[in-house]
Amino acid sequence: MFGGLRLSPSVRIALERRCRGACERCGLEWRWALYVFRVDEAARCTAANLAVLCGSCSADNDGEFAPFVGTRSTRDRMLTANNRCAGVEPMTASRRRALIASRGRACEVCGVSGVVRALQVHHRIAVLQGGDDGEENLQVLCFACHHQLQPCVTGCGAWAGRRSGGMCRNCQTRRALGLLLPGATWDEIKVRNPGFVKHWKPGYEPLPLVRA
Repeated sequence: MFGGLRLSPSVRIALERRCRGACERCGLEWRWALYVFRVDEAARCTAANLAVLCGSCSADNDGEFAPFVGTRSTRDRMLTANNRCAGVEPMTASRRRALIASRGRACEVCGVSGVVRALQVHHRIAVLQGGDDGEENLQVLCFACHHQLQPCVTGCGAWAGRRSGGMCRNCQTRRALGLLLPGATWDEIKVRNPGFVKHWKPGYEPLPLVRA
């Protein structure tokens, strides 16, 4: 299994409730860039003994890990089979760090440093199309390039998909609530929708889209 660490569904649920999809060290809020590591390698895989970290914050971890998103999937099984057929070494935490270091610790598309943005390892030929963990099939990308993201066009600081028009979900919700409550101020809308307010990460309050 990719990373070697197996987590039960109940442990994953407990981790989700605790970290709410963000790195527990730096606060990066992008689930597909997060990994789960043991705090004490000799102890069991309980939620209390696990930490959810992004690629940058886990750079010094040598132990087994698991992707934060999902369980063992069809893709995981195919990757194992592809690696066996190709005779290549499966991806591990130490190999991931070595690959990133050998590629200059920067995104191979936009050039941003791993200090600025979390880096991930991308398969040039997708796993479901027969791709493996061979060196020539791997590319180092920042999480934004990997998932085709861009900063939200409102300037709130969150990330958004290009297909969404460049606006993050929270800012889209703010716009929708403004249309539903045209006579209400933003402060009044927040008071009426406390659940929406609690959903934001601190420092990422959604903003209105201001057109030039």
